[in-house]
Amino acid sequence: MVTLGVIEHSSSPWASPVVLVPKAAAPGATPELRFCVDYRGLNAVSNTDAHPIPRADELIDRLGAAKYLSMFDLTSGYWQIALTEGAKERSAFSTPDGHFQLKVMPFGVKNAPATFQRSVNHVLAGLDEFSAAYLDDIAVFSSTWQEHLQHLWRVLEALQKAGLTIKTSKCQIGQGSVVYLGHQVGSGQVAPLQPKIDTILAWEPPKTQTEVRAFLGLTGYYRRFVKGYGTIVTPLTELTSKKQPRKVIWTEACQNAFDALKAAMRTAPVLNAPDYSKEFVVLTEASEHGIGAVLSQLNEEGLDQPIAFISRRSLPRECRWSAIECEVFAVVWALKKLRPYLFGTHFRVQTDHRPLRWLMQMRGENPKLLRWSISLQGMDFTVEHRPGTDQANADGLSRFFRLIDENSHEVG
Repeated sequence: MVTLGVIEHSSSPWASPVVLVPKAAAPGATPELRFCVDYRGLNAVSNTDAHPIPRADELIDRLGAAKYLSMFDLTSGYWQIALTEGAKERSAFSTPDGHFQLKVMPFGVKNAPATFQRSVNHVLAGLDEFSAAYLDDIAVFSSTWQEHLQHLWRVLEALQKAGLTIKTSKCQIGQGSVVYLGHQVGSGQVAPLQPKIDTILAWEPPKTQTEVRAFLGLTGYYRRFVKGYGTIVTPLTELTSKKQPRKVIWTEACQNAFDALKAAMRTAPVLNAPDYSKEFVVLTEASEHGIGAVLSQLNEEGLDQPIAFISRRSLPRECRWSAIECEVFAVVWALKKLRPYLFGTHFRVQTDHRPLRWLMQMRGENPKLLRWSISLQGMDFTVEHRPGTDQANADGLSRFFRLIDENSHEVG
């Protein structure tokens, strides 16, 4: 690090401890050690930088529709950002070989991601129509090859002007599909990575709350691919409650949910990336147990192509609502969740509850329905009746709760 010009000798009054963390290695191989500095003490007294990190799902949707994609990984990204003199002092750490401080931005400080994201956004300013950055992962996406060549030139020129370097071994150039943020994206499709799915399928039943949270964290990243994810995992999420013991009580309902989630992941569909030149369709369904929705668009054959699945279990008070209140709430909840896709464009809402065709003209003495109807007035949509027999995607999301409830009752 001294030879690379990353650190220098220091006389700073600040000091953070050093830790050596083993890197991931193949079975039987000796893992390499990663040099890390424990900055938890420094982070505790640092003001928080509120610069936003991009939403991964929005970036994945933007890239998914492209026909040509290139990916660039910045070499030791944080180390390409120089520190001020005051920041250098605070970055100091002690080793048996002496006291040192960073000359560049270190890993482990809490404001490093926000600072780096702001810097990359500044470098790519004006190029956001065909480029996107998630920290040190920079994507360039285009509809035609000629456009892609021009876009690549402009992005590389901007990186060169800023003095940033890329790691060529991690670059993907001119591909129809690339691995990005844990997904396979491109050519109008988005799919989960098979190695991640294999990890989920090989997961053993959790024995502690920590293991349950780890399993839900991994599967939750792919929840948009699973019909009724929020309903399937209900018995598992209940295990993480503070009222539950740390060593979980694994019931038949938990095992059924565990197996159902694995089965859903095994058969997870390849989703379409949103095409904002086409009309969106939102299918909603509600029951006394839960609500579900599917965002889709029609393909050239007029068939629904799913873009995302969303669902959740009904709260106890919602289970006491009338049928029409549940159906209206399902629409309101779904449109709120899908607002980034729908706002500013006309779309269709399809439901198997025929009275909802008059949703936007509701009158009467039910203040709840009237309030919900008014809350949707800023959106441009048409409500259509779709028979329940044609509503399988959304209907399955809500009906699954019934199975969960019945199974939970059976096992006490």
